[in-house]
Amino acid sequence: MAMITGREYAAVRQLFLDAQIGTRKGRPLATNFTELQKALALLGVDCQRKRFEGWDSIQGVGILAVDSRDGGNNSWHRVVVERHPRYGVVLHDPDFPLPSFSDKTPAGIRSHPFTEYQARKSWLCVTD
Repeated sequence: MAMITGREYAAVRQLFLDAQIGTRKGRPLATNFTELQKALALLGVDCQRKRFEGWDSIQGVGILAVDSRDGGNNSWHRVVVERHPRYGVVLHDPDFPLPSFSDKTPAGIRSHPFTEYQARKSWLCVTD
């Protein structure tokens, strides 16, 4: 949410806590798509849930579930994805400091290999 809205992580985390979003026992701030949509709405951001149908289906900006790098069973997390006219799909992973590019990496920019990400489930497409 912080990456999508440009707000500070602490402020978004507090919003989750105040609205009791993702407060399941034993899994702090673990959310489903309905809860994410609620949080985005509270932050003034409209979105719609879409089925992931391949990297070409990513348009605009959104939140996507990907398999975690450790490869564990049912081990996944969410990343921010955006369609860029020059670099294809760009992934911003809160667990990794470098972006990933599906097409070409901009000159002089360090990046994380895009091939390490396997999309799954649905995604939330942020609408204007």
